[in-house]
Amino acid sequence: MDFEICYLLLVPLQPPTALGPTVSAPTPKDAPYFFDLDIEFRAAGEGDMLIERTPVHIRRQVLDDTVWLAECRYRLPDALGQTAVARKVAVQSALKQQLQRESGYSGSLHEEYTILLIQEVNLAPGEFADEHAAALARLLRSVTEPLNEVDTSDILAARARYSENDLTIVDWVGGLIIARHGDFQSDIELMKIGNYQILRYRLLDRAIEHSLHTLRENLESARQRWIPSSNRTLQAIVEQRLSLLLDFEKIDQSLLLIGDWYSARVYRLIVEQFYLDDWKTTVSAKLDNLSAIDGIVRENLTFSWRRVLDTAQLIGWLLMLAGYYVLFYLDASAR
Repeated sequence: MDFEICYLLLVPLQPPTALGPTVSAPTPKDAPYFFDLDIEFRAAGEGDMLIERTPVHIRRQVLDDTVWLAECRYRLPDALGQTAVARKVAVQSALKQQLQRESGYSGSLHEEYTILLIQEVNLAPGEFADEHAAALARLLRSVTEPLNEVDTSDILAARARYSENDLTIVDWVGGLIIARHGDFQSDIELMKIGNYQILRYRLLDRAIEHSLHTLRENLESARQRWIPSSNRTLQAIVEQRLSLLLDFEKIDQSLLLIGDWYSARVYRLIVEQFYLDDWKTTVSAKLDNLSAIDGIVRENLTFSWRRVLDTAQLIGWLLMLAGYYVLFYLDASAR
C-alpha cells in the first residue's frame, strides 16, 4: 500500500530571501465565523525536485517574515512494509540537507514534522489505524525495531474525527490523516502552525538567554565602575525585551479557536502533543526573570548617576566656599 508523505521543515529566515506576495491565511475546516489567524503567510517559490530517485514537490512559504517553511510531498511505496522506514529516513535526510543549503541555515534551531496522508482504505479509518498500529507507529517515529503495545498505543492515542470517513492522529514527531476525499490541507495547515509556534518559542528562548547574559555583564560592569558607562546598551536591551513581549503575546493569540469545533479539537491535540503550554510557561518565566534583572540594572545605574550628581554638587559648593575664602582674604589684605 502506497502512502503520500508530507514532510515539513521550518528554519529561521535568513536574509536576503526573495519573498512573494502575501497570501491569504488558510481557514481550517469547521472553524467558527470569528476565526482570526494572526500569522502572515508569504509565498516563497514552488517546484519539483528528485531526491533519492524519488520525485518531491516542494512548496515554500515565509511566516511572519521570520520563519522559512518547506512543505514537501512525495509518495512512499509499500508504506506498511519492512523497508518503508529506512526509505522514508533516506529520502527526508537527503531532502533536509538540500533544503538547508537552499535556505542558508544549518543550525540546530529548526523543526521537522512528517505527516502520513491516506485517502483510500478498505476499513473504517479507526479500524485501519488499529489493525496496522504497529507499522504506522514505527513509520511515524522512524523506528526500525518493533514497538511494544503500550508505546504503539501512546503514539496513536491523540485522535480527532471530522466524520466517519476521516481520522486525524497527532504525535509530537509526526501525524496521520485519513481523508476519503483527500481533504488533507486544512489539518496540514494546523500542524504547520503548531510547528511554527514551537520554533518561535525556541527563538524567543534563545533571544531571552542572550539578553539575560548581556544584562548580567552590564550589571557587573556598572558595579565595577564609580561612574557607569552609557545606558545606550541598557536602552537597547529594554526595547528588545518589549519586542519579545509583543512577539510572545502574538504567538499566544495566533489561533483563536473557541468551543468544540473540529479545528479546535485538532489544535488542542497539537498543543498537548507539541507541549506548547510547557514552552509558553518556560518562556514566560524567563521573560519575568529578564524584567526583574532589567529593573535591578536600572536601579543600579540610577543610583550611580545620583551619586555622581551629588558628588558634583558637593564639589560645586566646596569651590564656592573656597572662592568666598579667597575673596575674604584679598579683601582683608587690601585693608
